[in-house]
Amino acid sequence: MDELGSASSPSRPVTVDGAGEDAALAKSRFLTRKEVLQRRLRRVKQLGRCYRAHYWALMEELRSKYRDYSWTYGKSPFKEGHNEGENNNPNGVITGVGGGDDIMRCRFSGCKTKAMAMTKYCHAHILSDSKQKLYQGCRAVAKNLPTGPSFCNKPVLKSVVPAACPTHHQFGERCLSRALRRAGLGNPIPNNRKPTPKFHVLVSEFVHQIQKKRKLALKETALKVETE
Repeated sequence: MDELGSASSPSRPVTVDGAGEDAALAKSRFLTRKEVLQRRLRRVKQLGRCYRAHYWALMEELRSKYRDYSWTYGKSPFKEGHNEGENNNPNGVITGVGGGDDIMRCRFSGCKTKAMAMTKYCHAHILSDSKQKLYQGCRAVAKNLPTGPSFCNKPVLKSVVPAACPTHHQFGERCLSRALRRAGLGNPIPNNRKPTPKFHVLVSEFVHQIQKKRKLALKETALKVETE
């Protein structure tokens, strides 16, 4: 922290360790191998200290900003939605406690949760925002209806692969674990939730699942033709 200061403070010039020794050797035409290695080791150690100080300064700033964000948008114990405030703010805008910034409630009908930052909807209803680009619906099939499959559609980040909410992601891992146990591989998914099965086993299991779905679809088609 002494070398770089805080992450938000103006940068200051860094004094290189052993600058006096380097100045004494600056006019030398040749350096021994030991002198070169000592100078490099000294500078690498100082650079590592600078990186560590900068990293922890950024972590402290991130922790402070996350605390402010959670207090403002998600975990504030105060009840801003007083009856008077709700009557005076028909658009769902409420004033933060202590004269802070105005906080908007979710615009979804019947929802009184605080809206997320930079949007008018809460996390549960963020897919109702046509302008958002970060979230997509969970693609896990919740029900099979006569009109077609009904998806879970809970919001998940688009960077999540596969596009499944935590509940269906864990369900998929349990199904995969059972399939691998049936294949005689025991329980290859440890407690840290990092699967380590062989690739050819996964491919064969997926092919088996696809073939099973196709057979069921063919049976349903045959029954419909016979009924007609």
